[in-house]
Amino acid sequence: LAMALELSKQNKSVTIIDLGLNKKNDGRILALSYASTNIFKKLNAWPLENNTTSIHTVRISHKGLGVTEIEHSKLKLPTLGYTVKYSDLCLSLETEVSQQPNIELIIGNVTNVINLDNYSVIYFNDCQGNEKLITADFVIMAEGGKLLSKIQKEIDYNYEQQAIILRIKVKEKHNNIAHEYFGGSGPLVLLPYKDEYVVVWSLKNELANRYLTNPLEMIEKLNLEYTNRLGGATLLAEPVSFPLKLAKVKSRKLKSSVIIGNSAQTVHPVSAQGLNLGIRDVLTLSKCLETSEHISDNIILNYDRLREKDVKSVINFTHFLATQLERDSKLFKHLRGLGLITLSNLPIMQNYIARSLIFGI
Repeated sequence: LAMALELSKQNKSVTIIDLGLNKKNDGRILALSYASTNIFKKLNAWPLENNTTSIHTVRISHKGLGVTEIEHSKLKLPTLGYTVKYSDLCLSLETEVSQQPNIELIIGNVTNVINLDNYSVIYFNDCQGNEKLITADFVIMAEGGKLLSKIQKEIDYNYEQQAIILRIKVKEKHNNIAHEYFGGSGPLVLLPYKDEYVVVWSLKNELANRYLTNPLEMIEKLNLEYTNRLGGATLLAEPVSFPLKLAKVKSRKLKSSVIIGNSAQTVHPVSAQGLNLGIRDVLTLSKCLETSEHISDNIILNYDRLREKDVKSVINFTHFLATQLERDSKLFKHLRGLGLITLSNLPIMQNYIARSLIFGI
């Protein structure tokens, strides 16, 4: 939807095919960087402020001594980012899309895309289940990678973990502070949303499955590892989970198609970078396309080249956090603490890392 709005501003004719944009029953909460939210605001597609929550501070700690904090004021930014309900963001985007005369929205389930040298053929089932096809000069694949599961990957790594998503209430006010915690059962992230927290807890499959069938045990463990320091947590809704993998396609160009977002790369959720990477894909691709009516191979190859450094840096950073910071030896515990203490005393390095995650490389 964001890509379509960017192209609409360039007076390009765009067709969106999507299975359905009504996400009322989807309770996911997104964490978006300050840079990403600015893009949605420029597209006139950012939800009302009372439906979003600002993140002013990220507090990073571990099982041991050493804490560091990233604060918006030290970066000279009004906020580090926001949390927003997925359904609210989709509704804002869909409302703006519906007002653009050069965007056509087709509700349908895409079953296959055939990429030829000069055009692509898209097969889909419409609302009544009828098989249909359309052709396009150029296709942007932004569907999460399901249709491209067999495409050649440069990276294809299974963390053998699940991310458990929880909504909790703690006794202390969150004061717009997000938390990242390492060295326990698995990487733990707490995101402030309205008057509660959304928890993303990355756990090994066996432990995740156990906790999903016994939420009370999970909350007891969560309190023991972290949330007792916030006054204790109460579970607000049934937890959900999804498997964790790291993937990156070898090339974002497929003849007359280009791949963006989770179709191009999937990263560990430890620093909430997945969607922010996808939004930077949108921004870069739209800039590459704005100077030409004809979408040449060189334009797409240039886009592919431009996105490499940013994507690889985020992959390396999140993979390091997800794997190396969880090592449980005494030596590494001390090294991890030393690293956090050092980071808190080197504001230039800390600010560089924070700005790289907010704005990209």
